[in-house]
Order: sequence, then structure tokens, then C-alpha cells
Amino acid sequence: MRVAVVLVALAVVAGCTSSGTAAPAPTPSIPFARGDRPMAPLAGGPLTGGGLRLLVTGARAYLLDVDSGRRTAIEGLPTGREYWGFVAGRRTVVAAVKPGRRDPGRFYVLDGVRARALADGVWAFASRDGRGVWVTRTAGSRCELREFSFAGKALRPGFPVGCDEAPFADSVLGLLANRNDGTMAVLSRDGGRPLSVSRGEPGWQALGATRRLALVRSVGTGGKESLALLDPATRRTTPVTSPATEGRSVVAVPDAAGRLLAVRFGDPAFPGPRQYLDVWVLEVGTLRWTRLPSMPAPASIKTASMAWTPDGRLVLTGDYVMTDKVYPAESDYASMVVDWRPGEGALRMKRLPVARGEIAVFAPR
Repeated sequence: MRVAVVLVALAVVAGCTSSGTAAPAPTPSIPFARGDRPMAPLAGGPLTGGGLRLLVTGARAYLLDVDSGRRTAIEGLPTGREYWGFVAGRRTVVAAVKPGRRDPGRFYVLDGVRARALADGVWAFASRDGRGVWVTRTAGSRCELREFSFAGKALRPGFPVGCDEAPFADSVLGLLANRNDGTMAVLSRDGGRPLSVSRGEPGWQALGATRRLALVRSVGTGGKESLALLDPATRRTTPVTSPATEGRSVVAVPDAAGRLLAVRFGDPAFPGPRQYLDVWVLEVGTLRWTRLPSMPAPASIKTASMAWTPDGRLVLTGDYVMTDKVYPAESDYASMVVDWRPGEGALRMKRLPVARGEIAVFAPR
């Protein structure tokens, strides 16, 4: 059974969902460190009056108002669980699972600050149209995928999926699923049949998608990475020149208008023992890249999250190394929230009052 693998591999917030949060993406194979060296920490001006709200999860779950620092407990969640969450459309979904158990968890949708039970399952991700969530459930040795509305009603019949596959995102291409062999499958929303969405099937993996196009990556001989925009309507790809970064592409998050893709590049072992985080924004119409100010930065990439706000700001959260030490101490890490609007020459940032091990993601009001 692949339940444990799914929960570990996909619990990093990020992917092809309608919200641009919490949904996961395939993690590429990245070589080990090429040498230690100093690395400038994240820098920017103070973040004030941003009006941001975050969902914080881990051994507890609560809502955090960034401006005031006020924490609001979520009512209706079971106690003694581990929690994680994501955004689906304009709604926030929280999962509650028993620590150290493979038992199915339960998913809840937030109505204000109250959690309402949605469905049981081992994994969930947002519907592309923002009207609900897809939930993977187990039935003996088999697995089933079903789409639910936020009222907990099945939106279409469920269908079997291989328990050696991990469906993780609903995109313009179809439902994306990782296989045990490292390849990606695209499944029909009706029945789960495999789909052919590009000419020649060049062994790509989808990083994220707008309403019309998907950014895909493939790795050739010698580990050379190629990026392209794939149009599933014509099954044609347009090559995209990779930006000048020492990381590998991990996930792409579209803005609400579908004109921009924020792409996270990373390396979990370079410049070790820290990790390399680099964020670029691709303008889909012109294929022009813009690197965020103060990037790259040393960070704990498994805690990193990105989301676009409805008014067009890019929000980053995660644990960052706030010194240039090659071997940082635990106290050199800080949980940060970063706010940036395209065209601005500097980031706005604020340290978050959350514990190490807790994950913060953008949560719409």
C-alpha cells in the first residue's frame, strides 16, 4: 500500500490546483552538494498592513492574522491529531490524521473558523474549477478517487486508481498522478482512463498550469532539464528557455488572470548543509522571466509554499536561514512570510510567531 509514500511525498504545499497552494508536484532527482559556500539570506523591507491570513498546521491547526499576530483556534477539529491543509478555490481545507498511523484521515472545510467534516481519505487536492476537492480513499487493497463538493456531496462517480499511483492535482491536462517508477500519468476526470495529451509523449512532468497551458519539464541525458509550455488543445509544446539558476524546477503556480506562473527552483543538498531556494516568474505571453528580489536564498525547501492573492501579489512562506553561515544553527532559521507584487524592486517580509515544524500557507479570507 502506498498511503505512507503518498503522505510523505505530497505533503509539501504546492501544484496545479486552482488555488496555487498546498497541492503537490513531483520532486525531481537532484545531485548532491557541489561545495559549501556563503549564501546571502533573504532580505527586504517590513511587511505591514498586507491583510494576509495564514493557515498554520502541524501538531496543531490555527489561523494566523499576519498584521496583528493574532491566532484563532479552529473549532470542530478532533484533538490528538496531526494536521495539514490547502486552499481549494476560495475555501480552506484541513486534514486531520492520527500520528504515526496509516489509518485514513478526515478532511474538513472551514466555514469561517469552524471546521465541517467533508470526507474520509488518505489524500486530497483541489478541483481545478474551485468547486470542491478530489479525495483518494482505500477499500481493502484497492484505492478509489472521487470528487466532492464543499457540502460533502459526490460530484461524479468515483473510480478505481492504482494504489501505486498518487493522484495529486487537477489541471488543464487532466488529473495528474505520480507513479512508483518516477513517471507521471494523466487521467480522465470521468473514469480515470489514461490520456495522451502531447505528441510523442516526451517523458515530461507537469509543474503547474494556467487555465489553458501547462508548464512541463523533461530531463534528458546528463540530467539536462528542458522546460516547455504544453497546449493540450493542440498537443503542441513551445520551448521555454530555463532561467539562470542552480536549482531544478519543482512547482509552478498561476496567478488568477493566467498571465503569470511563479516557478520555484530548488536544491535540497546545495549549497549544503543549507538548501537552495530560487523563485522566478514567467510571463506566459512573452516567455520572459523575472527573478524575485533577494533570490536565491537559503531555506528549508520542504516548508516552502507559494500562492497568489486575488489582487495579484505573490506570497511566500517557509523557514529561511537568516544568516550567511555555511553551517547555520537551529536559531538561525526563522519562519517568514514574504509579499511581492510584479514590477517591485524589493520584497516585503515579516517573521512569523510559529514554532519550528509548523507549516504556514496562505488562506483566503
